[in-house]
Amino acid sequence: MLALDNIGGVPAHPLLVHIPVVLIPVALILGIAACWPRIRKPMIVAAACAAAIGGIGVLLAAGSGESLESGVRSQVDKELLRDHTEKGDAAQAPAVIFGVIAVGAAAEELWRRRRNGESKFPKWVPAVLLGATVVSGVVATTFVYEAGHTGAKSVWHGVKASGEGAGKADQGGDD
Repeated sequence: MLALDNIGGVPAHPLLVHIPVVLIPVALILGIAACWPRIRKPMIVAAACAAAIGGIGVLLAAGSGESLESGVRSQVDKELLRDHTEKGDAAQAPAVIFGVIAVGAAAEELWRRRRNGESKFPKWVPAVLLGATVVSGVVATTFVYEAGHTGAKSVWHGVKASGEGAGKADQGGDD
């Protein structure tokens, strides 16, 4: 497991989680954009880069989360923390698979374009790879979202907002 405890004296996990939380959905959007033939090459390459970095990021986030978990056990709701840990663990495989498929789709696209549209693969392979990129992106985004959402709940559980406009919903006021 990849582990990085802190960055500049700050726990690494809250920083590293933003890599997959941002890049996995962005890679999905780029993969969907790659469905249009005119922009396929730059979009699938960008999607592959984002998905690959997001897949690495989810592994780094998971590793740093394990080291942070022991230090915060007494400060957070144990059930929320367990839920977040399980969902974080579950997000790793889909994110890495998405990265691998997206890189494969980009590699095939670049290979075929370099050979002026000719490939040793059947003609349906690019469409299948692009479809697999989008589908695996949806799955990875869903898993990463769930992990992030449960993590946010475990951190912010019981925290009341303060300042201007805070608590209007709690006071039963009309919006």
